[in-house]
Amino acid sequence: MEIMKFKIIWSPHKLIKTLIFVILVFSGNSVYTQFGQNKVQYKVFDWKYIQSQHFDIYFAQGGEYIAQFTAVAAESSLVSLENNIGYGIKNRIPILVYNSHNEFQQTNAIDVYLSEGIGGVTELFKNRIVVPFEGDYEKFRHVIHHELLHAYMNDLYYGGSLQNIISQNIALQFPGWFSEGMAEYQSIGGMDKANDMFMRDAVIYDYMPPLDYVDGYLAYRGGQSFFFMAC
Repeated sequence: MEIMKFKIIWSPHKLIKTLIFVILVFSGNSVYTQFGQNKVQYKVFDWKYIQSQHFDIYFAQGGEYIAQFTAVAAESSLVSLENNIGYGIKNRIPILVYNSHNEFQQTNAIDVYLSEGIGGVTELFKNRIVVPFEGDYEKFRHVIHHELLHAYMNDLYYGGSLQNIISQNIALQFPGWFSEGMAEYQSIGGMDKANDMFMRDAVIYDYMPPLDYVDGYLAYRGGQSFFFMAC
């Protein structure tokens, strides 16, 4: 009797959706956020905003051109995410753009202290992206894409805000290696040489723990490698 063989072909967005589903099923952590006192601001910000098709970009004095660049970069990144994952966002996403990292550290959108090593954050309560421009347009484009992935996933699974999580009693949270690794993989477009060398070194010298235990910088590097191998 002839044995029939079938080849299963995964489209990229179906594979990513499957990975997301598996992670959510086996991750039972509660969603949480931090609240605290407002930070001291050393500068008075005169906020204005522009709108693109899907984004509201807020900028302070002197940031008009950076805001326009942000709008173009964000729309381009969104097209890439929609093509790869297969979901169209339902809510507009605000993006707060600061002209420097020093100004970024004064933001009241995020209550926790933002150290020099933090290049951008996505705030869950209102699903806002907060980023500083530090003079490097390619790095800035990468950060926008990275943070947009977080906001995109918030819109996809949480309805776009913490209010929806609370009202719908959603008790799921993506592991750090998954959310940061996926953001790096999507924003870089695969595996870059720097991460490849880092992971080779980590494997050779045995300092890369299992994914369930990675945190901090290792979550970015290990998670990106996971998606590179899985996709």
